Amino acid sequence: MNQKESIDYSELHQLDSPANRLMRKTIWGNQDIGQQSFITPPYLDELIRKTGIDADTYVLDIGSGVGGPAIYIAQQSECRIMGIEVSDVGVERARKFAADSGLSDRATFHLGDAMEMPFPENTFDVIISLNVINVFEDKEELFRQALRVLKPEGIFTFLSGAVDLPDDPEVIKRMSRGCLITEYYDTAGSYKTKLKQAGFQVVEVIEYVEDCRIQIKLWGDAFNKHYDAIVKEQGKETTDHHVKYFDTYVRLIDEGRAGNYLFISRKPK
Repeated sequence: MNQKESIDYSELHQLDSPANRLMRKTIWGNQDIGQQSFITPPYLDELIRKTGIDADTYVLDIGSGVGGPAIYIAQQSECRIMGIEVSDVGVERARKFAADSGLSDRATFHLGDAMEMPFPENTFDVIISLNVINVFEDKEELFRQALRVLKPEGIFTFLSGAVDLPDDPEVIKRMSRGCLITEYYDTAGSYKTKLKQAGFQVVEVIEYVEDCRIQIKLWGDAFNKHYDAIVKEQGKETTDHHVKYFDTYVRLIDEGRAGNYLFISRKPK
């Protein structure tokens, strides 16, 4: 899959709409850093620690969205960070967010497709990606792109949901639509295999079960709580899909079929 062919998901970046403001307050509270996923600041603090990101590190964020997590990482570590994002709305908002935060010199954002990485070889010390890997169908090719632009012995780490889908057409259809974006799920074992086939050395895999359930249930609860306001903005069909999607996701976690994983790998010398 070439990510440019995925549907236009710019509507997901309407952070200032009345329904989104209600949703974000319910889901994130005082941990709202502009994220559009299942992460919270403690995830990013752990990622910074695990990867050794500091003021001397040049980081690439694949699928940087509206820039919230990238800017948080730059603030906490004083690193330089480049985001690559396929949505022009996301890049526009991320650049404004960086300027408003006084970080335009250290947090920059590129409009482009990570499947065609427009950066020279051996550019970045660390590459990260946060809950967006599932939108890429050909993950092994994406990993090869990351390997190419990463410096030798550099770290590639990504946070991603891993799902072992049951043999149920309705569940498969619902989960593959995700949050309005077509998603391609892998198991944790499949991710490790694809990383190795792309040329990475897998260093560590951390599974988040309880917190993953908490975050996904918060999304589902927020859709139920603000149902009428969301229907007014997004329509009943879309809203009902999200309610069922998050309910299904929680059930898959409870069945031991889904979780959120942090994969840490290294490019060989």
